[in-house]
Amino acid sequence: MAKILVAYYSLTGNTQFIAEHIASELNADIEELKPIKDLDPNSGSKYFWGGMKATMKIKPKLEDLKFNPLNYDLVIIGTPVWAWNVSPPVRSYCSEFDLKNRKVALFTSSDGNGIKAMSKFKNVMEDSDIIGEYRFTSPLSKDSDKAKENATEWVKQLMNKIQ
Repeated sequence: MAKILVAYYSLTGNTQFIAEHIASELNADIEELKPIKDLDPNSGSKYFWGGMKATMKIKPKLEDLKFNPLNYDLVIIGTPVWAWNVSPPVRSYCSEFDLKNRKVALFTSSDGNGIKAMSKFKNVMEDSDIIGEYRFTSPLSKDSDKAKENATEWVKQLMNKIQ
């Protein structure tokens, strides 16, 4: 059986909700990416500072990680969408490890459709073997059961590609 890691960053819980469901479905290891200095999820300024950092492609230092993604057959990486971009903690993670030619799957969570952000995410990971992508829209505030169903279906598609 393939060894799988789900790595994600989540400020407001949406990406975490999906990441935890995916990891549970796959019995995968899970890595929450935590910047040493994070934004306050309850502050209105999170949109300004988070958007600015995402647009400027800032790569914050992350807390120590539990898992090395190079030890896995598949790494599933999740990010919230900030100002049509990959979140800075996920950008840090993706640049810290050489995932060139490695199997990865990417997912985003956002209030909108996330098309621009997914395109940019794929550019960040362009040297990897991207076997799947999924854009989740407001998984906690819209229909969380439907989001879980969609995640489960996506996971099945991913497993068919690596077996």
